[in-house]
Amino acid sequence: MLTGIQAFSAWKLSIATEIKRYRMWLHQQGLSTVDLDDKLARCLRAFTTDRILLAFVGEFSRGKTELINALLGRHFKSRLFPTRIGRTTMCPTEVFYDPQSNSPYIKLLPIQTRNSGTPLSSYRRQLEHWAHLDIDLNSPQSMQRAFEEVAKTREVPTQVAESLGFEVEFLESSSKKEGYVHIPSWRHALINLDHPLLRLGLSIIDTPGLNALGLEPELTLSFLPDAHALLFVLSAECGVTASDFAIWNNHVRDLAARSNTALYAIINKIDLLEEEDVDYLPVNAEESLRRMVRLSARQLHLPDHNVMPLSAKQAMRAHIHDDPDRLDKSHITDLEMALAGSVISAREQSLRNTTLKEVIEMVDTSLNSLVAQRESLKEEHSIFSRNEKDVEVELVGLTRLVRRDQEKHSQRLVILQEGKVQLEQHLARIGEVVGDDKLEWHFNRAREATKNTLNFGVATAVGIFFQGLKLDMRRLRDELDGSRQTVDKIYQRYFQEVGATGVQYPDINIDPFIDEFGELEKQAAPYKNRFGNLLASQEKVFDHFFETLAREAKNLYEKAREEALRWCKQSLAPLMQQTLEAKKRIDEQLQRLEHLQMIDATRDQRLVSIQHQLELLDEQEKFLIEVSFRLQPVELV
Repeated sequence: MLTGIQAFSAWKLSIATEIKRYRMWLHQQGLSTVDLDDKLARCLRAFTTDRILLAFVGEFSRGKTELINALLGRHFKSRLFPTRIGRTTMCPTEVFYDPQSNSPYIKLLPIQTRNSGTPLSSYRRQLEHWAHLDIDLNSPQSMQRAFEEVAKTREVPTQVAESLGFEVEFLESSSKKEGYVHIPSWRHALINLDHPLLRLGLSIIDTPGLNALGLEPELTLSFLPDAHALLFVLSAECGVTASDFAIWNNHVRDLAARSNTALYAIINKIDLLEEEDVDYLPVNAEESLRRMVRLSARQLHLPDHNVMPLSAKQAMRAHIHDDPDRLDKSHITDLEMALAGSVISAREQSLRNTTLKEVIEMVDTSLNSLVAQRESLKEEHSIFSRNEKDVEVELVGLTRLVRRDQEKHSQRLVILQEGKVQLEQHLARIGEVVGDDKLEWHFNRAREATKNTLNFGVATAVGIFFQGLKLDMRRLRDELDGSRQTVDKIYQRYFQEVGATGVQYPDINIDPFIDEFGELEKQAAPYKNRFGNLLASQEKVFDHFFETLAREAKNLYEKAREEALRWCKQSLAPLMQQTLEAKKRIDEQLQRLEHLQMIDATRDQRLVSIQHQLELLDEQEKFLIEVSFRLQPVELV
């Protein structure tokens, strides 16, 4: 997997470098505009901030922590995270590389912060609320103490546990105090490690059992949908249990559908099948595994190749003892290859089909402009090489040509100016269709409906909330259809009156946002069904759920609006780029006319100047061809 991520990271870095070079070239040539620069800056961010997120989901004691060890332990030849029988991860844990930090650390958010109503995303920016522990990777004792803190629990009365959002039936009762239960001491953990895979942009989120996905709505509605691969971890000793099914049906299955995430079911601990009986024949073990894979695939409605049996324990031992036979027997390499093939290829394809395509089209437009400049200079060179009489004839012709081009340029400006006015009307209507006031109205209506339990109830109120949001998205789609028709007419008029061709504007599709709202509603289903008609004791927990849901819906709503507004503003950018480059050619033609009028005095000087300009154009064309070549897609996996 390291090789695949290294190749992907190197590819992104190379593309980002070429975008920077092209962006600087536009500035140097005086061809940059605010819209073009904003567009390139957005494309650059897409390649420099992209990361790969793996999410590990499953009940406790399925070996999720050891599986993370197996994927990361190849470099250190040792376990990064301590494991033991029972629960080793008590709170959701993120593992990543922080380039701003000089040393590894663990940050822990206290469980009582659930009472504040502040979302996790906000707490991530308020580090003063987190406990900080430094980690010494060279000291096993230091690492042991630090990770024991992550697994720490505390005893609280059942009423306190309920007020924090826990369902008491999922908690371990205290053996010392009646009416008390064990809850995690921490709400969330952030672990910064310097590891080759993490340095290259890999991040991992590990979720505990204990109904963790149901306890923290932000995990299901926000964090996990961002994952590029979800690894649902099972145990070979028990297969798919009822609690596994509950997590799968309520949270995991729809998560993958919402975000087009690669989804794998991992049957861990296959080494236990052979350990159960010393006389167990390997051929029987393999057949047992194949049956388990087929059954699990059928139960979870997954393709057989997305159900992967392995032994994280054997893989970790193989790394520690440098044992290739044991590593092969663990089947961890199958998972690494699958992740490299599906996740990295999907990310590369996504960037290639959207962001990279936009940049290549801009570079091609600049190349076409250089070709036109060269032809113009060659024509002038030919004129200066003739006798005076011929030059006078050409001077008249060139004057007419410049006047014609100036008229075309004026036409371009008129078309673009009128087009901007038309699109500003569409921009105003987009703001009305999906404005902040509309979103606030949907939120308040749903809030009131949840309080009116006689007529609605929680499930109905949430349903009404999403119906309103999706209706707004459909209206936005209709408005964008009208905007697209306007842009089509502007481009057609531009081509007919000016004679330019070969320029296309980017498309936009709002349907994915409508689908994502539907998937977000599905993800909310387990929560709204849990609350039913809201009880007084559930109000604080429900408030946290609904605030989280509304915040995710708001983010999606605003993202759709911003994309629509950006498309509307930038839909004329290709014409503006072509117009700016045409204006530069006219300025050069005016200079040629000036020189032609003084041809006797400046003939030799001008010929040298033209030759120099042609050489500069050759260098610029060579530069753009090189940039275009380096931007072309390559096969990474």
